[in-house]
Amino acid sequence: MRRFQVLDAWRTLAIVLMAAYHFLFDLYIFGVTGAETMFCTPLNVLERFICCSFILLAGASARFSRNNLRRGLTVLGAGLAVELGAAAAGQTIRWGVLMLLGASMVLYHILGKHLQKLPPAALGLGSLVLFFAARVWTEAVTVSVPWLYPLGFMAPGFFSADYFPLLPWFFLFLLGTVLGGWCLEHRDSRLLTLELPAALTWPGRHSLLIYVLHQPVLYGICYLIWR
Repeated sequence: MRRFQVLDAWRTLAIVLMAAYHFLFDLYIFGVTGAETMFCTPLNVLERFICCSFILLAGASARFSRNNLRRGLTVLGAGLAVELGAAAAGQTIRWGVLMLLGASMVLYHILGKHLQKLPPAALGLGSLVLFFAARVWTEAVTVSVPWLYPLGFMAPGFFSADYFPLLPWFFLFLLGTVLGGWCLEHRDSRLLTLELPAALTWPGRHSLLIYVLHQPVLYGICYLIWR
């Protein structure tokens, strides 16, 4: 099946914005910029847009994949590498966005055939409702055991610089699968058959590699200049 280049371009946009955001975060770590710059409302909105884009696109791609189990295990391995790399740099990341995406792919490998039998409108609406309901629920609950954070239940003192638990974010991933199903049904539409320049699509086709490598490179540059 041919790739939908418009989705690759969307993923490229998310990657470019992500790299810029992480570079600003590195500047904050090294004291070049202050907290009032890093944690302002526009950058907070940008960060949500980037992450929601990755999750929705990963869900859409799950509808196109021939082996979500293999993809999920690969992404989980990359997420673990990111967490170990962050720990080596003195940062704490537990269950970041790559761990969410990998786990969601594995779950979709198990549940996908059943979910695809649901009417797309029902799955989409149900995913939205469950997303907001799960968000309210997990934010209102504090647990005493420390190992439930992948599900979204945090013990006192829990911290992660990048945290995307299954509840509520798996439901946004499912919403992305509805988008993927729509793309399959309208694959011959003008939007989905656009031919775009490689510069707009190549990064999107290699997003995982770029995600894993970009932060060590940016952090290393900042370390050499502003240590």
